[in-house]
Amino acid sequence: MARRNWNRVFVTGGTSFLGLRVVTALIELGADVTVLVRPENEDKLGALRRHVRLAPGNVWDRASLKGRSRGHGAVVHLVGSIHAQPERGLTFQQLNLVSARNAVSMAVSDGVPYFVLLSAVARPLGVPAEYIYSKREAEDYLRSSGLVWTIVRAPLVFDAGQRRSAPFKALNAIGGLPLVRVLTGRRTPLPVEVAARGIARLVLQEELPASRRVYAGDLRRLGRLRRQKAPRDRAPWLSRPAHRDLPGDEPADEAPFGWLPGPPKEE
Repeated sequence: MARRNWNRVFVTGGTSFLGLRVVTALIELGADVTVLVRPENEDKLGALRRHVRLAPGNVWDRASLKGRSRGHGAVVHLVGSIHAQPERGLTFQQLNLVSARNAVSMAVSDGVPYFVLLSAVARPLGVPAEYIYSKREAEDYLRSSGLVWTIVRAPLVFDAGQRRSAPFKALNAIGGLPLVRVLTGRRTPLPVEVAARGIARLVLQEELPASRRVYAGDLRRLGRLRRQKAPRDRAPWLSRPAHRDLPGDEPADEAPFGWLPGPPKEE
């Protein structure tokens, strides 16, 4: 069944390391993107600020989410962290479960049919088990919501352009070998650009897909597909007029899997 407004996408966590790249990939594929962002964090969008709609709000404040995603075809939730900071109220439950629960409830209330949740394939080395428990609880909440869903059980992602990412690049290359891919492919780190393009393609489906979980191999395959031609002759951010802001955003400190909230301001 075709969706109304299938190319209108509402993004939480859009100012994070991965989120910025997912927003960029969505725009390149012709999506009309709304980013949930607190006003003080708008600058984190940089040049993208002129090519997305802004919805002021806080993913941990359910009241601020009311009606924000109405009229969209999909919500993509990229909020979470592998580090808890209890002194700031940032427990794993708060970061990974409460944020997802609020976003799912928003989508249900606003009549959005499709929800894409960024989750994690496994607990990274040295991270407490509470992390993965909170991720799985978020998945369970989404599965019981009545929405059509895609759960992205992502591995760690890295910036291939950074020198410090060399070990991850080596692991990614090794993980692409057939035998290794069978054994450990789901946990092999992915370049952030590949992961972002893969997530964008999962989001932008004209017909509602079957609910499913996807893993690193799916993201790698989708992220390496030849880029589709944008619906305009030039790149969207060169020819697309700036959107009028909408009245709602997630805290700038919100981050997707593998990336942390920023330090307290006094630090």
